[in-house]
Amino acid sequence: MVKKLAGFLLISAMLAPLAPAWGQEEAKPEKPLVIDEVVVTATRTEVPGKETSVSYTVITGQEIEDRQAIMAPEVLRTVPGVNITQQGSRGGLTSLFLRGGNSNHTQVLLNGIRLNDAGGDFDFSSLTTDNVDRVEVIRGPMSALYGADAMSGVVNFVTRKGAGPPRLTLTSGWGVHSETGGLISEQRASLMGAHHSFGYSIGFSRVDDQGILRLNNRFASTVLNSRLDYDPMEKLSFTFTTLMVDQRLGVPTELGGDRFDPRSVGGPGLDPQQKNTRLDMLLGLTTRYQPYTWWENFLTLAHSQRDRHFNDPRNPEFTELDRLFGAFFSRNLERRWSLDYHTNLRVGSRQSVESISTLGVAARTEQLKQSLLFGPVPPFFPGSGSFLKTSRTSTALYAQEQLKFWQRLFLTVGLRVEDNSVFDRVEVTPRASAAFRITETDTTIRAAGGRAIKEPTFLESFSRDQLTKANPKLRPEKNLGWEVGADQFLLQERFKLSISYFENHFTDLITFVPRTYPELSSFENIGAVRTKGLEFALRARLMKGVTLGAAYTYFTQFTVLDDGQVGGLFFQTGHHLLRRPRNNISFILDAKRPRWGFNLVGLYVGRRDDSMFTFQQPFTFQSARVVNPGYFTLNLAAYYDLAQDLGQVKKVRLMVRANNLLDRNYMEAFGYSSPRFHAVGGLQVVF
Repeated sequence: MVKKLAGFLLISAMLAPLAPAWGQEEAKPEKPLVIDEVVVTATRTEVPGKETSVSYTVITGQEIEDRQAIMAPEVLRTVPGVNITQQGSRGGLTSLFLRGGNSNHTQVLLNGIRLNDAGGDFDFSSLTTDNVDRVEVIRGPMSALYGADAMSGVVNFVTRKGAGPPRLTLTSGWGVHSETGGLISEQRASLMGAHHSFGYSIGFSRVDDQGILRLNNRFASTVLNSRLDYDPMEKLSFTFTTLMVDQRLGVPTELGGDRFDPRSVGGPGLDPQQKNTRLDMLLGLTTRYQPYTWWENFLTLAHSQRDRHFNDPRNPEFTELDRLFGAFFSRNLERRWSLDYHTNLRVGSRQSVESISTLGVAARTEQLKQSLLFGPVPPFFPGSGSFLKTSRTSTALYAQEQLKFWQRLFLTVGLRVEDNSVFDRVEVTPRASAAFRITETDTTIRAAGGRAIKEPTFLESFSRDQLTKANPKLRPEKNLGWEVGADQFLLQERFKLSISYFENHFTDLITFVPRTYPELSSFENIGAVRTKGLEFALRARLMKGVTLGAAYTYFTQFTVLDDGQVGGLFFQTGHHLLRRPRNNISFILDAKRPRWGFNLVGLYVGRRDDSMFTFQQPFTFQSARVVNPGYFTLNLAAYYDLAQDLGQVKKVRLMVRANNLLDRNYMEAFGYSSPRFHAVGGLQVVF
């Protein structure tokens, strides 16, 4: 009760001085505040938001700064159609479900370069907002442009381009968790600027979080994200992107989360030494050459490496599972080399009829080295492990045509032909969309539809462990999706209201089929799912310095149509998909004055089906479907500028962020405790 009262008092204190100030501002004339954006990811060309024919959300760098968000999931939770599930404290496996699709159905990009693991998996706990200028979220099947894994949509993180004189920003934040008193340290630095034709922007962060559990829950993250631009002439530019992620997470949970692992409830106990480590690297070079105003060329070369270790030494004195199974170690090393070239040809006039034709070719090679070791104690018994080394390739041709008629009608059609070494045949993924502008009422009506695919993971196609049989004949998962919607602008573009209705029909979903030994379990294409729903979004500039955003996603259907008669826990015909709420509501209230401001974010996630795993001695595992209750969280970020323009120091800012302000006790993933009330405060100095 004391924490709740303190939270309400803090909000009241922020709002109290605002009322008279707002009243005074209303009497002053001001220029219209435009909230329309330019979208690139939807077509790979710059398109004004009013002319975009698909559902999209743009999160600006200013919005990220207002929320004082360090981890990427913090800014994505309020996007329409998005549901994020984090297993436990910061650093725990974090999955994004877009429009009811699986967590590996969304392609994640950095400056247009793929970040996903082979097969579409992506853990958002590894991604920070360092050096990010904007995030574009495109909803709907997008394989026509981006290939396999863009089943439900695309999330593209775009980094800042250096400009102007050098600007150094140092931020130091310190906080504490209310559950355990665990310390939180967030240290960040950024440098950006330009010299003649050379621009640079570098972001660095170091996060240390002792976590929300009293044993082995520390998260440590070091991230370096940089962008270097060289523009030797107006027609030619080079962009070099780098990303390095070094993270470690203590993982004390053995089965179904910390709620069921402690011995006090009959579980195997928390593990004091189990941990995950990762070292990711991305290097990318994009060249843009535009010899004529009507002809534009892009070439992107990239290399990425993802090195993941799981280390579980034997601790029989702490956990019953270690006594039964012994130690377990694994390493997954994935490497990718990719090339993407596309050219844009423009014909006609933007004021009358314009055509933009895009032709492209893409190729990538991926490799996996995996080692698994398990047994009572090292050195392990012969045959107590497995090793896998394999690779695959993919090549694709794609084309897109955009037609614009008198700035009223906008048509887009696209097609991709992809040949993957794990496919039995060449896959074709078409896409089409249209938008019609009613300029008299400032309304855009839009519709879109297409086909998308997702390739199998390495393990699904090439697994060599002792219990699972690989299936090299797997077909790609498929989605046939469509949507209709409208965007309405009001009061000189101060308000934007969007509504979309969507349907997805996922087929050939790859499902794990368990079998009784000596017959090996395997993966099969037997799943089918249909999702339908509505998305609402509101963005408003209420008055000078005050903005409001709101989003609501409602699923009318998210049902398994066919489980192949496997009858598994996660995938049952006629049942809802796990971890997808029917209702998801959020709002963002942001206010700025000359020297201070605050940002308030509320999020409601409705009840949803989930799974529960427990361990009962001797050697008995139990699992069941459960209903995870809904929850509401409130986060507040505020700042006050202590000083401005002090010689070489441009600004000194006092910052504070309080998450889960109402101290809700909830579980994003059933069985895993979510962070209770915690706060971080610190200083930011800009030179």
